[in-house]
Amino acid sequence: MSELYRSDRYFKVWQYTVSHCRLLLRSTRDNPPSTRIDVHFGGVSHMMLRPHYDGLVIREGTADECARLEQEYGVQITSGNLFVLGENLSSFVVAGRPQWHEDQGGFGDPSWFGHMIGTP
Repeated sequence: MSELYRSDRYFKVWQYTVSHCRLLLRSTRDNPPSTRIDVHFGGVSHMMLRPHYDGLVIREGTADECARLEQEYGVQITSGNLFVLGENLSSFVVAGRPQWHEDQGGFGDPSWFGHMIGTP
């Protein structure tokens, strides 16, 4: 089990675009520290998300978890494309490897990962 990212901050599911299969999770700078963190997944094919995360852990899914999702949901998973948000499969993304960026951006400012349809 390989942990890729961990933060104690509060994150919301901020944006998903169907046309480019991109997902953005955001921790705004409402509370200290006064920075914004965006977590981006590209090439999303499947996901099961909560609306928000009070602390975020992203780890690579195990071979057993990949097999379980394939059996339960009929999801075809390429090795290395399952990312579990938290401790178990109650929240996951099947996508390209996640990326994250921290900056001074405001609430409505575009993401460092580029403009997503439906955002300013």
